[in-house]
Amino acid sequence: GRAGQRIPVAPSDARVLAPVLGLMRDCQAERLTLEQMGRAADLTTFQLIDVFNRSIGLTPHAYLTQLRLRAAIRQLDAGQSVADAALASGFYDQSALNKHFKRTFGMTPLQYVRAREN
Repeated sequence: GRAGQRIPVAPSDARVLAPVLGLMRDCQAERLTLEQMGRAADLTTFQLIDVFNRSIGLTPHAYLTQLRLRAAIRQLDAGQSVADAALASGFYDQSALNKHFKRTFGMTPLQYVRAREN
């Protein structure tokens, strides 16, 4: 097999997760709980986590964090300050954005902005 290729999501899992993924995309800047996400797909929190891990390879929280990081990058690219980008993309504060951004990309949001300016 080829390294890096994922097995396609089973159609039933994709149908089950579609409303949850839509909710996460639409409300990524809001505080979403596992219970809210589970209700969107008519699943318990444990079933939701299992389906997410099986089909996406991430927990719902990790997936939501990735959505928020992408939103933060869009905000930063649009010229918003790091603090404003953090709040607009759903992070609790600038510190939370810094922690996740650095863990994911190896640099802080401010370093990212400065690198894009050069």
